[in-house]
Amino acid sequence: MPQHKDLKRLVRARMAETSENYTQALTALLSLTRLDPLPDGWFTAGSHPADYGAGLLPQSCAYDGRRVLRLRFRSADPPGGFGTLMQSIDAAQYRGCRVRFAAVIRGREVTDWAGTWLRIDTAHGARAIDNMRDRPLRGTVGWTEAANVLDIGPEAVSVHFGVLLAGAGAVDLARPRFEVVGPDVPVTELTGRPLAAEPRGLDFGTA
Repeated sequence: MPQHKDLKRLVRARMAETSENYTQALTALLSLTRLDPLPDGWFTAGSHPADYGAGLLPQSCAYDGRRVLRLRFRSADPPGGFGTLMQSIDAAQYRGCRVRFAAVIRGREVTDWAGTWLRIDTAHGARAIDNMRDRPLRGTVGWTEAANVLDIGPEAVSVHFGVLLAGAGAVDLARPRFEVVGPDVPVTELTGRPLAAEPRGLDFGTA
């Protein structure tokens, strides 16, 4: 597979040769790289898991001497959601702790966005989440440090973490770490827009 600086050029060359659109040509080129089976514990999911494939890149594509996981779009249809490469663990031994999922990631012509993520679930559903939606990877981006930090409360039942890809392209994951951190490490939880104290914009004016 070509280096990332050459990928866009090769995609456009293939488009000229085959009349494929950009996503089709990109997906075909990315599929040329053979992926080895996923390591234990990792699996694919997401809103459209069948549209995405994942596995270990060849040893020749190692990062700092370590194997690299790739998540890539593989469908012949236009992308309509996201895929994720993830793990799920029991929260029991981490209750009351602040944890961090960290890794280095890179994007390969990501048409929408990508990022690492961490989610804490209770028996009633998701309690806290950070998926880098506010600081996403887009397009082609070299190796970048990424981290998600959340508190695991007493009601937590499961912890989920991984890397996601929305749209076409590919995202690579290397050196993943899951660790307990101290209170000096700030949480990265995504929060909604603050609620206004009073209603606004009720007077539309006269015609």
